Parts: sequence; structure tokens; C-alpha cells
Amino acid sequence: MRVVQPIASLMIRVLAPLRVDPQAIVLTHGAVGVAAAFLIVLGGPGAWLGAAALLQLRTLLDNVDGGLARATGRVTRMGRYLDSVLDMVVNALLFAALAVHAPGPWAWPLAALAFVVLMLVLSLDYNLERRYKELRGLGGSGGDDDPIGAPQALYALVKRAYDVVLAPQDALVARTDDALFARARRRCAERVEPDLEHRLAWSDLFSTATLVNLGLSTQMLALGVCLAVGAPFAYVWIVLAQALFVVVVQALRIARFARYCREA
Repeated sequence: MRVVQPIASLMIRVLAPLRVDPQAIVLTHGAVGVAAAFLIVLGGPGAWLGAAALLQLRTLLDNVDGGLARATGRVTRMGRYLDSVLDMVVNALLFAALAVHAPGPWAWPLAALAFVVLMLVLSLDYNLERRYKELRGLGGSGGDDDPIGAPQALYALVKRAYDVVLAPQDALVARTDDALFARARRRCAERVEPDLEHRLAWSDLFSTATLVNLGLSTQMLALGVCLAVGAPFAYVWIVLAQALFVVVVQALRIARFARYCREA
């Protein structure tokens, strides 16, 4: 992000006076992702290098759209949901493209499982970052008072897709985090007050930063490296390994919270 964000900020400064619609940027990075999936299916070192480059362009544009919307006062509910739904569609296409070139009968099931793991990891990323910022008053990601920003019928279609697929996933991750927090807090409920202090200790920088760094920018970089070295399906194994990584980090998070309770 130290490389991507300065470039994204420069693009925002250039695009803002031109009145470029942020939703056009969302559609563009969606199209770039689809093109990358097509190149992966096409196969060969040249096509895979091209796909790796397109995925980094996708990352860059994905970091432009929201910043451009905020900089120009055009944050909309449609933009928020459209971004999430398109990311899901593109990610599904990328895993399908990876399965095309993998040997053996387990390629498609493994790719499908990796897709599910990735979507849960990205939901965890979103949930942890949102809670970290909310607890510290660092701002949110928009609300229902934002304008729709699209024809009502189109907005309803995109919102419905989000509600059916992504919202339950986000809710599951949030409930799981609440359950882990409640379980960990019972061990020190009589020692630390007020409750906000518990929540701040639970949503600590260590666990938040460690897991948020598994976000989409990191994922596209990892996939790009696998493509560049000619081992695209290796990314599926990398994603599956992230499930274990998340479990380990959560265990460390619980241990750190228990130590905080002992020292409080």
C-alpha cells in the first residue's frame, strides 16, 4: 500500500477536477478483472504476465474509486454495493480460470473452496477494520443517508445481490467475532471497566493490522506473483493456507486479551 496509495492519491487529484464518475472507475476495475481471468484461461507465460499486470491495475483502480467519491462528494449507496458485488463476481471468475489449468479431478473443488475461504477472509478484513475505526472514532464507510446514485430498479438489483450473498457472510463473521469476544471477556469481566476498554483491547492494532493485510490488494499481489512465475494454481493453496493463518492469529489475539486482563 505504500506503493499503491501514493499513486492512487495522485490519480484522485487528477480525476477529481475532470468530474469522472466514481462508479465508472468501479466498472473499469471490474472489467480489468474479467480481462485478467480471460488471460489466465488463455494460458501461457505471456498471457499470465499480462494477467498479473492487469490484476495490479485492478488493485490501483480499486483504491481510487472510494477516494474519488469522497474527494468529490459523490459517495453513494450504489457505488458501495456495486464495488462489493463486482469484486465477488471477478474473484469467482479468477478461481474458475485457475481451475482450468490445474491437473486432477480435485482442481475445481479446491478452487471453489479457496473462493469461499477468500470471501470469508475479505469479510473478516472488512469487519475488523470497521470495528477498529468505529471504536476509535476514525470514521465509517457511509450510511443509509447517502444518495442512491443510480436508477431505483438497478440499485435494487445490486442491493439484492449483496443482501443475498455478501450480507449474511458479513453478519456471520461479525457474530463469530462477538462470540469470541464474549467468551474471552468472561475471564476478566470483574477486573476491567468500563466495557469500552475491553472492546478497545479486543480490537487491538496487532490482530487488526495482521488480518486486514490479507485484503484484496495483498491477494491480487500474491496471485500476480504466482502467475508471473508460471504457477497460477499455487495461489489456491496460498488462500487455503490463510484459513490456518487466521486461526493462529485469532488464538494469539485471545492470548493477548487474556494477558491484558491479567495486567489490568
